[in-house]
Amino acid sequence: MLRDEYAAQTRQRIIENFIALLEESEDNAVSTSALAKKAGVSLRTVYRHFPSRDDLLGATAEWLNTEIFGLVSGDDTQDLVKGFRTAAEKFDSRPTLARILALTRVGRSMRSTFRNDLALQRRRLLWRDAPGISESDRLKAEAVLACLDNVLSWLTLSEEFGMDGKDIGTAIGWAMELVLRETRRGSRANRDRS
Repeated sequence: MLRDEYAAQTRQRIIENFIALLEESEDNAVSTSALAKKAGVSLRTVYRHFPSRDDLLGATAEWLNTEIFGLVSGDDTQDLVKGFRTAAEKFDSRPTLARILALTRVGRSMRSTFRNDLALQRRRLLWRDAPGISESDRLKAEAVLACLDNVLSWLTLSEEFGMDGKDIGTAIGWAMELVLRETRRGSRANRDRS
């Protein structure tokens, strides 16, 4: 039990130091040796916990999602809106990290892990809430929601309009609600015609 607890703490320390190095780095290239040094562990220990770069990126993405930015999941399309509003405010607390997730190759790799989960959730909810909508309209709704519910949206509104996370969450949430409302309306109209 104690060994497992120590291993979990070591793994956590490696992830936290990886994030710190990403935030400090100009080019977001973090070597494994630099990571081991910053985390205060041997190179062998890093590889024991994370045999590949993909393993490290996946674990870091999962940690960011659960501990920092918090993907909100739920059984209602309103949970998608709530999730973005929550995340937008959290992006403000770690703007450098949010920027890394939005704009760098390593950030996109990490982001793809939870973006895929979010895309599946969005698709499931749209099918359930708008069963009568055509396949092409559902695809359009999914695509627009994916563009809105994204760290890139936070970055754009933050940098181009000087908005904070709360205002960004409100603006993007409003747009998401419009798409969801129109999707449900189209579904009802298609069902009424049938």
